[in-house]
Amino acid sequence: MRIAEGRSVARCAFLRRLRRIGAPLAILVALALGAALLDNNVSIRRPSRDEFLGGLDQTLARGTDWALSQYPETATGIVPTPEGRFLLGNAATAHMIVDCASLSSEPRITALGSSFVEAWKVKASILGKLVDPAMPTNAASDHELQSLEEYQRWNLYGAAPNDVALSADEMKDLFSPNKYRTGKATHQLFALYFYRKSKGSTPELDGLMQQIEERIAWEAAIDFRVTDLYLQRIAFLLAAGRPDLVRPRWVERAFAAQQNGGGWLKNWHGWSRTPYRFSFGDESPTAHATAQGMWIASMLRYRYPGWIKQNYQ
Repeated sequence: MRIAEGRSVARCAFLRRLRRIGAPLAILVALALGAALLDNNVSIRRPSRDEFLGGLDQTLARGTDWALSQYPETATGIVPTPEGRFLLGNAATAHMIVDCASLSSEPRITALGSSFVEAWKVKASILGKLVDPAMPTNAASDHELQSLEEYQRWNLYGAAPNDVALSADEMKDLFSPNKYRTGKATHQLFALYFYRKSKGSTPELDGLMQQIEERIAWEAAIDFRVTDLYLQRIAFLLAAGRPDLVRPRWVERAFAAQQNGGGWLKNWHGWSRTPYRFSFGDESPTAHATAQGMWIASMLRYRYPGWIKQNYQ
């Protein structure tokens, strides 16, 4: 009996200590999250317009350096690195680089964009429609389409709606106004961006995209981790014609995350785009993240000078 009473007293004492520790800890966690959210959305000192433009040009130059470094020349010719193969071989990242090249007159990036278009012409894959919708390609086989992820079929349908068919369920998913969050929402917006380029704007399509764009902007405001998805949200909002939803602080943090070699990492201090996943190994810049970072910089520099003028004095 005395043993049981002793255990009960000890348990109560432990719970009291835990509560004493837990309350301050909860306050510290709340303060840290509040500081992180504030830092994610508010610039303590916003650079001048000249400073921002200078940094933007440097970001573009360094990104181009990184992209070109993925195609080193050897005695037997150019041998791409694994990231170089992905940058070219992934139709979405190739589209971003080609669009960067179309906006710029800088010889290195325009030459890289042209080489990407020519490489995809040789492949003649239906996925080349993402790189250039006017590109002649082979018809997609059922096997090829079914080997793709659903969001990739969305993209293909968006870029070539007359050449690629979606199932009734996939059409319902693509045009759903409120089904998706996080990375699925950005993928959906990317496909609708292609679809509007192909089919033109309508009030219904614009309204659907606006709902998704505003949801993505809200997520960008609360997700302070500068991951691949952080870059993707900014890039796809700009691509969809919504610079008004992009906060200057997001752009500043995205550019500050560029690595010395010019690329961007996939994760943020080991924290991946999925909130409960961490990776503590050595990280190197990835083609996927870097293409998005370069696309952000190119669109702001050449497509949306008004955004810079409005936000930087």
